[in-house]
Amino acid sequence: MPTDDTAIYRIRVQGQLDESWSDWLGELTITPQPDGTTLLCGSIIDQAALHGILDRLYGLNLTILSVVQIGNEATQ
Repeated sequence: MPTDDTAIYRIRVQGQLDESWSDWLGELTITPQPDGTTLLCGSIIDQAALHGILDRLYGLNLTILSVVQIGNEATQ
């Protein structure tokens, strides 16, 4: 259940991730891009969850290119 802290994020990483990683990365939508990057989008419940996802990406040796909050689920 969303809380006031739940936000929608768009995370771009260098490299290609398969959609099968979605469950491990908090149910984010994974979209490989033609330029060799991968776009991850979805709701993240709070800053601790965001940190956990970023830590997992780091653990996969992926370069994090950008992290952008594109909305707040409470206002959607």
